[in-house]
Amino acid sequence: MPRKKGSGRTKGAVSFVAVTLGELNRVLREGATVLVSRRYAEQVGLAGTPTGASAKNIQAFGTQIEVAETQLEEEGQVQIQVNTDW
Repeated sequence: MPRKKGSGRTKGAVSFVAVTLGELNRVLREGATVLVSRRYAEQVGLAGTPTGASAKNIQAFGTQIEVAETQLEEEGQVQIQVNTDW
């Protein structure tokens, strides 16, 4: 059975984009998980966890929650009054 017209990648479309390490460091936090191809990881000697490339997995990695810690100002003492007249 032949493929439907328009299925697959369109002419001129690309699957990869070149990004400098500086740009990645600017955007990602220290512990961020980055998806790279298995073959690239093998070539440069990276160790990682095998992950299927489904749309759901890629979306989950792309929408990681950003958490920021803030130091609260120390306030003065608070007085508490307990009323035991029931």
